[in-house]
Amino acid sequence: MTKAHSRLIWLILIVLAVFLGYLFWQQQQAPNSGRGPGGPIAVSTAKVTVKPLVRQITSLGSGVANNSVQIVVPASDFLTELNIQEGKAVAAGDIIARLNNVQQQARVAELSAVLTDQNRQLARLQNLATTQATAQSMIDEQQTRVNTTLAQLDIARAQLNELTIRAPFDGYLGLRLISQGAYVNAGTVLTTLDDLNTLKVEFSVAEHHLAEIKRGMPVQVTNVAYGNLVFAGEVSAIDTRLDRVTRSIRVHATLDNSDLRLRPGMLLNVKVELANVPALQISERALIPQQNRQYVFVVNSENRVSMREVELGQRIPGWVEVVSGLEEGEEIVVEGIQKIRPGVLINKVGA
Repeated sequence: MTKAHSRLIWLILIVLAVFLGYLFWQQQQAPNSGRGPGGPIAVSTAKVTVKPLVRQITSLGSGVANNSVQIVVPASDFLTELNIQEGKAVAAGDIIARLNNVQQQARVAELSAVLTDQNRQLARLQNLATTQATAQSMIDEQQTRVNTTLAQLDIARAQLNELTIRAPFDGYLGLRLISQGAYVNAGTVLTTLDDLNTLKVEFSVAEHHLAEIKRGMPVQVTNVAYGNLVFAGEVSAIDTRLDRVTRSIRVHATLDNSDLRLRPGMLLNVKVELANVPALQISERALIPQQNRQYVFVVNSENRVSMREVELGQRIPGWVEVVSGLEEGEEIVVEGIQKIRPGVLINKVGA
């Protein structure tokens, strides 16, 4: 039993030694896996280029009609005319509804007749005054009557006009809420009117962007209903106050919506372009952070690499601006930096 145990132990030790030797061989092969016959290390490189550096801020916003009102009844009476076709485009001044106006028309006609008669009497007194057959006081009294009746006629005409409800601006009618012939009270809502040809987008911007955002800046808007379709507009107004709770400021942008694809109340994804300037940029994958500094591997004409410190500027997803340390057209390593060290020979396998 002792010899059998001894042979078993030696067998286990031999198998273990072979296994450890295999692992050591694998580790020795791994660093050389990217090397060609001459020993260069396979890496991916890219040229340092100048391209537009676009800085954006994103926010969620809501669609708001350029002009929007509720069409309400100014007085209590019967609806004798109702011209509401839901979704129909109307022009400013078009008649939307008319209330019973028989009494007001009669009142206007009555005052018009009275005014005509009073003007005739005033003219007669003025003719008599030329022959000094009447006193000036009588003319003044008649002129007062004329002025009073004229004022009453203006009020009656205004009240008559109020019974005809017109569109205050160009827009599109909403849902009809009342039927023709119904008796309505003052303040009853008949429908809505929205100017949809231009859509406003209301969104909020954080306080630290306040100094950067300006009127006229380009805005891109998307909505889930239209996928990746982008609607272009510009910043049109910036609020004068910040919200005390969120420390953000409300901003309005305007979009051309003549095709009526966007509607008030829509949830919109907003991107505001803060800057678009040419800048020297490299991929973030090329950076080698060491303490508070950033380095890259630069490739020379002999395909050997050297480590160089760079000063960075603004960052955008996947890219970073290089302020100093590199020149346009220089070649740097973007993939495989973990396999190389300064002075080694590389094999460029991609960009």
